[in-house]
Amino acid sequence: MLKKTICAIVVALSAIVCAAAAAPIFPVERTDIDGVTRAGYLDETGMTVLPFVYAQAGEFADCGLAAVENDKRQTGVIDREGNLVIPYTESPVSVDFSEDMVAYRYTDHSVYYTLTGELIGSYAGAVGFFEDGILLCQSPASGLYSYVRQDSTPAFAGTFREAGPFSGGRALVQGTDGVYLAIDTAGQTLYTLESGVTPSYMTIFGEDTIVLSDGTNQALYSLSQSALLTDFVYNQISAFHDGIAMVRRANRWGMMDTKGKLLTEPTYYYLSYMGEGLYAARSEDGSASAVDANGNVAYRTLSYVGGFNELRYGLSWHGTADGKLIFFRKNGGYFANLENAENPTLLTENVVRVTQDGTLKYINLSTGQTLFEQPDSFDLGHGITAETVHYEKFIGYQEDGSTHGWNVDFPEISGLPDADVEKNINDAIRKFFLEGPAVTAEYEALDGGYGASIEGSVLVVWANCISGQGAGSSVWNDSLAFDLRTGEQYRISDLLVSGYMEPVKNLLPEEHAVYLYSYPRVSTEGVTWYYNEYESDLHRAYTESYPLTFEQLSSVLDEESACYTALQTQYEPPVVPVSQFRDVYTGHWAYSFIQTVAAQGLMQGSGDMFRPDDPITAAEVCATIVRVQGLTEAAEPMEGLRPNAWYTDEVSAAAQAGLLDGLTEGFQPEAAITRADTMQIFANLLIQQGSELLEESETAQILSAFSDAADIPADRQAAAALCVQEELIGGYADGLLRPQNTITRSEYAKLLTSLL
Repeated sequence: MLKKTICAIVVALSAIVCAAAAAPIFPVERTDIDGVTRAGYLDETGMTVLPFVYAQAGEFADCGLAAVENDKRQTGVIDREGNLVIPYTESPVSVDFSEDMVAYRYTDHSVYYTLTGELIGSYAGAVGFFEDGILLCQSPASGLYSYVRQDSTPAFAGTFREAGPFSGGRALVQGTDGVYLAIDTAGQTLYTLESGVTPSYMTIFGEDTIVLSDGTNQALYSLSQSALLTDFVYNQISAFHDGIAMVRRANRWGMMDTKGKLLTEPTYYYLSYMGEGLYAARSEDGSASAVDANGNVAYRTLSYVGGFNELRYGLSWHGTADGKLIFFRKNGGYFANLENAENPTLLTENVVRVTQDGTLKYINLSTGQTLFEQPDSFDLGHGITAETVHYEKFIGYQEDGSTHGWNVDFPEISGLPDADVEKNINDAIRKFFLEGPAVTAEYEALDGGYGASIEGSVLVVWANCISGQGAGSSVWNDSLAFDLRTGEQYRISDLLVSGYMEPVKNLLPEEHAVYLYSYPRVSTEGVTWYYNEYESDLHRAYTESYPLTFEQLSSVLDEESACYTALQTQYEPPVVPVSQFRDVYTGHWAYSFIQTVAAQGLMQGSGDMFRPDDPITAAEVCATIVRVQGLTEAAEPMEGLRPNAWYTDEVSAAAQAGLLDGLTEGFQPEAAITRADTMQIFANLLIQQGSELLEESETAQILSAFSDAADIPADRQAAAALCVQEELIGGYADGLLRPQNTITRSEYAKLLTSLL
């Protein structure tokens, strides 16, 4: 699906430790069947803490704030409860956090806020944050540096060719005459550097140390002593982290403090700072290690393939030659491993985002539980399924070394009763996605996925991709429409009479030329046109949609057309007797249960397939319960559901009846439902039928029969105990209840039969 990395595209988060730690939550992206990627926040158990309502979402900084983006390409800042601290406004290039401020970085200025959302001010060319009450700014016009206070007045007179931030009341600058100086917060000169040497960094480290270069080598210099702390014998001295710098002499690396004392002699072939006081080191024997400033080894391995790049939340990782990822702790020692995994990003001290077996997953390393993964298939309703097919095509390398090519998902449809119709539709979909948006697109990057919906008796499939890279890239959201009964492909000209664009032009906003509106997409309500804007230096590629109803289009609508008739005709799949499910043989353990629920119309298959081993989704469970109870349609759709989703009425009816009590927050209808959540729904139903939840002691006694009872979420334990007592659900032969496992369709057929 369309990859959107908020750190790279919208919000580059720079966090400095500030508030006390709260329960960790992390952003997750989910692409629904409508093709739209939305972001929300989960906790380390996989529970949804903040709903999937953001176009993009960044990680929370230590001060408890995160940057998010809405569908209007605006950026806001939220707290851990989802409250808007800084209202949505024009998206900046990045958002940075300090211990007491938030900075929106635009191309030529920065806007600063307090952590409570109060506006501090806007400053042209601002660099970093206020230090000692003073902010460094570079003039967009002249390129010269100056210092200002929060009220935008100059901190003192004077401009500089180069300048660094204040630290401890001092800053390093280069005057317009080329002389390097150390100044105080009043702009007075404290020290003047001798000619012939140049600071490698415009930063004062420690009390008064700077790094100098003589054009070939580097050395440390004390401003207060006006003397070198080391000779110019180092080929490279890095910036200091927590008072420690990495130094290279010839082809060996070591570590040094701000006084010039070597803490570790240059003996390493490679050295880089990982964070939190640890360094990645390569030794002469080929081993890779995580070491501290004194060379003490926290972790070491001879099996090394990548990694040791960063230490986050006290953890780092490295790969192995057999495709495994090893995670290790800051204080040393193995923590966890993942097979067939790559591209890890640590999100909390327990959770990692990783690509495993080709699928993006969020995994709790402590428990081994997959907290979330993008579904590889979607139930479109009426027994029709869209299964995701992934396609990659390598074109070449970019200047920065990154790969250049196609990374596209498209659907393969199953469940149609006519195999020839199904094949023709799938062939057309595959051809559509593999050809791309244009002939020239064959040589451009293409990244994204698809959306699909059933509109009456019409299957609509559309692309949701970005064509190209960087400035000039654009959205590709063209669509296809097929008659589910015949496989006929409909085009807009099959729905509207000739010459339709002139009336349509009068219905679309005049702000864009009519030829820029493209990719019309049909639905049961009308036709939507799209205006796609190219990516620029100021914003990413985006789409504006303009739906026109059939009433608005009445003057050009062909109501006698096969396309319009199909859009207005509800699709009715043929009823398939259970004996005709070719994937349910007579001796199948669940044969009688499947026969019962199918005969009563409570569960449907996909064409001649029941899919007994597929996990059942929360929406499918709701649909069966609504059928069993004969529930009426809800007065209003449940909040957060797509109005045109096949399951909206069923889920809304279940919610209105109170059957989703305890589940509505973060409810994901298209996700495979867990046994714990299923037990909650069935317990709600039992209570409405007169049962009562058990006392805490009775609950504990019943659940004590299962060795994994502790895995049942605390707010689901009473429901689980009631379902076990009523013999709706039981444990496995190994004594486990497995509350976090999903339920297959055949298992659910048995459970539903027990309820009947």
